[in-house]
Amino acid sequence: MGADGKFPIRGLLFCFVIVAICYANSIANDFILDDALIVAANPDIRSIQPLHTFKTPFWGEKSGDGIYRPLVILGYSIEYSLWHRWAPGFRLTNLVLHAINGYLVFLLVRSFLWASPAAWAASAIYLAHPAHTEAVAGIAGRSELLSATFFFLAWLMFRKGRMGWCVTAFLLSLLSKENAISFPAVIALDIWITRGSVKAVLQEWKRLGSLVATGALYFGLRLWVLGIDNLTPPQYLNGAWTLLQRELTSGRAFLQYFRLILAPVNVTGDYDFNSIPIANATDWDAWFGVLLIVSTIVLAIRLVHRQPLIALGILFFYVTLFPVSNWLVSTNAIMTERYLYVPLFGMTLIAGMLWTRISRRETRLWVIGGILAVSAVLCISHNYVWKDNYTFYKNMVRVFPNNIRGRQGFGVALLDGGFASEAGVQFEAGLTVARNAPLLLGLAGVQMKLDHNCDRARESIDEALRIQPNNSSVHWLLAECFENEGDLASASDTYRRAVEETQFPDARLLFDWGMLMEKMGKHQEAAALYQRAALIDPNDLSIKFKLKSQGREW
Repeated sequence: MGADGKFPIRGLLFCFVIVAICYANSIANDFILDDALIVAANPDIRSIQPLHTFKTPFWGEKSGDGIYRPLVILGYSIEYSLWHRWAPGFRLTNLVLHAINGYLVFLLVRSFLWASPAAWAASAIYLAHPAHTEAVAGIAGRSELLSATFFFLAWLMFRKGRMGWCVTAFLLSLLSKENAISFPAVIALDIWITRGSVKAVLQEWKRLGSLVATGALYFGLRLWVLGIDNLTPPQYLNGAWTLLQRELTSGRAFLQYFRLILAPVNVTGDYDFNSIPIANATDWDAWFGVLLIVSTIVLAIRLVHRQPLIALGILFFYVTLFPVSNWLVSTNAIMTERYLYVPLFGMTLIAGMLWTRISRRETRLWVIGGILAVSAVLCISHNYVWKDNYTFYKNMVRVFPNNIRGRQGFGVALLDGGFASEAGVQFEAGLTVARNAPLLLGLAGVQMKLDHNCDRARESIDEALRIQPNNSSVHWLLAECFENEGDLASASDTYRRAVEETQFPDARLLFDWGMLMEKMGKHQEAAALYQRAALIDPNDLSIKFKLKSQGREW
């Protein structure tokens, strides 16, 4: 390594310092959103079972969402053996992975530019970019982080000519998240641009063929585990949009991506209906987004020979976003911030290169210092958004008032905090945008809280039941109504169905059912339910008290 021999230690230390500055205040955050399901309430991670993990869908055997990420679940199970339901431990792992990815970015950029200052700048910008908050601060963002680790490692190994390691890392990246399927296209792009001809790509058919074969192997494994019916994830709005609407709406989504790259002042972590409204042929902003996409791709192609690395950065961005862009296949989301985690490498490659072209050293230092300072302030502030469900959904409603998931989530957080009337305002506001089961259930919960009976709530519950007859939360609320009305047998059956309808039962659902069992004199069944609830939320004082009162310490 020569003069670079100290880079592994010095480089990693540099990356860890930046990550610590930007994300240390996220470590104490609680489980929120999918964190609570995939970690806190997930029975599949409470023991290390590699074979079972590799034969099970990401969201469990009952899921039909077409997601298969066994390496992530295996990682969670290993961590669970260390810190159980201690959220900071899982978040600390996220920060470590992000720092490692920053160092891999440094190595990749240096392999292109042969200039360490540019690589340091690119790595620093990548690590501190505020658009990464969702992937780093959210425990469920592990899929992005782990997949990126192996994605970048596979690319490095390819550039070093170590195909065995490259293929292995590519497969591990796929087993962490399916978006890594773009890797062979990235390698073809690398060969084309760095060697200056399509012929060079064709000459590498053996190495590219091994990557394609690896992708086929992953596809076969995925088919075997998920089955043909669940091979693809659900589509956004169940696919209820035309091809033209889908392409134009992606134009609107990319305007949001460009905003997040250049000015990530506001983040939400969710762009569900109606954050980005479905676009039609008369929407000029959607056409502008499409034009911007096309023009930047054309610009990159024209720059291939004059400014190859700028071309590589632009095209890398689009190639790695392509699997989730909705351009070819409809996915279950219009966009999310975490989708930018790998694609942002392309932008930081360009940023690092342009930074070195600033002639005066003092100016370069001021520029990179200013970028990092602003980025750090934004990251630190964004981490507070992910503190808990209340802060997350409050911010979402502020940024996107018509986001019905935001209204529903904020309403639930308010209801849990004892602010029933304020929660009702949120549910009502969401229902003016669209009527869905979660909002109706939230409204029913408010009505039950205020009335101390189910008279008004039954209408909302019945409508929610018609919309989503297999929704666990619908049956949970219905069970509470039966219990309040004195029909304990129906309440017990309905609680049982609520638990059976979900892969990850809520601790309070199990606790409520246990309370009913105790009321019915079935103390052994109640104790078993309390113990299941304690596995999910061992810090719940009500659960602890019940177990202690029955002589069962936890």
